[in-house]
Amino acid sequence: MRFSPLPRFALVIVGAFLTLAGLVPLPFAVLQPGAGTDVLSKMITIKGATTYPTHGKLLLMTVLATAPNSPIFGANVLYSWAKGDSIVLPRSVVYPPTQSAKQINAVNKAEMDGSQTAAAVAAFGYLNEIGVPIESEKVKVDFALKDTGGPSGGLIFSLGIVAKLSQSDFLHGRTIAGTGTIDAKGQVGPIGGIDEKLIAAKRSGASIFLAPSTNCADVHHIPEGLTVYSVTTLTEAISVLKEASTAISHCTWQRTR
Repeated sequence: MRFSPLPRFALVIVGAFLTLAGLVPLPFAVLQPGAGTDVLSKMITIKGATTYPTHGKLLLMTVLATAPNSPIFGANVLYSWAKGDSIVLPRSVVYPPTQSAKQINAVNKAEMDGSQTAAAVAAFGYLNEIGVPIESEKVKVDFALKDTGGPSGGLIFSLGIVAKLSQSDFLHGRTIAGTGTIDAKGQVGPIGGIDEKLIAAKRSGASIFLAPSTNCADVHHIPEGLTVYSVTTLTEAISVLKEASTAISHCTWQRTR
């Protein structure tokens, strides 16, 4: 079978179409692994209570997403697909289509502020339960965190507060990453971008990752050398870290059985 070459005018039209497709903004957003930031190193400051040295790192994980008001073009989409560690989603899935960029940023900031408040309350409650009296009205917790929004850092914030206010060392010099929302009672809730955060955790040197149990079904790939433990509460998360040698790595088991 013989194929005739496209006429020159057809090639011009195809070339113009591809060029135009590369210049026209597309209704997509790109998510990719961010980085891990140690909340124990200058991020959490506590006043009004005795704090103790910590031995290890607690990494707050982030996912980098196309900004609400940033355009994305065909070349960006192709590059993201080629990298293999990024995902391309309809922008309406990532950001509410009825909200402006300013409104979205305001919501993200409010969620972050709320997660920090809930994290402190949950941490104080846990400490009181284990016999470490904390007068919450006298203790002030400050978080130095920029350019990050949303509620997914709640669990790590709580762990960081407990680590600083407790003489009990549950980090044992390890680099631990994690994610999950938290409420004032210490309940851990689901988040988005779990696979991207696992990649970021491995790249940041973590060996243990704490994930909400409700996210286990969303875990599609666990980097080699990273053990994932699913947790439902702050108390369970600390128990896992204290007894990692005997704790069951639920998410790991679920994805490899």
